[in-house]
Amino acid sequence: MKINKSAFIMTLYIIFLMLPIYWLINMSLKTNQEILTTFSLWPNDLTFDNYMVIFTDPSWYNGYLNSITYVVMNMVISLSVALPAAYAFSRYTFMGD
Repeated sequence: MKINKSAFIMTLYIIFLMLPIYWLINMSLKTNQEILTTFSLWPNDLTFDNYMVIFTDPSWYNGYLNSITYVVMNMVISLSVALPAAYAFSRYTFMGD
């Protein structure tokens, strides 16, 4: 069986790109003590307490509101600049059209 070189390289590339996401999920499912003391590829004591803290602790709400406010402001500014520019570029005749 012949291995396709480009498929192998693409598979390695995708695995390389997925490592930070795996690491993030892995660390979120560990206890703080387990993160600080031992190195393991899988959580020994699977816990969802970190998610409970984020979704129930009132001190996180300001961060959520600030993020939503920033995203909405960024979206409004981007659209107000991009839409007129897109219209202008659609009407402009370029050499080689």
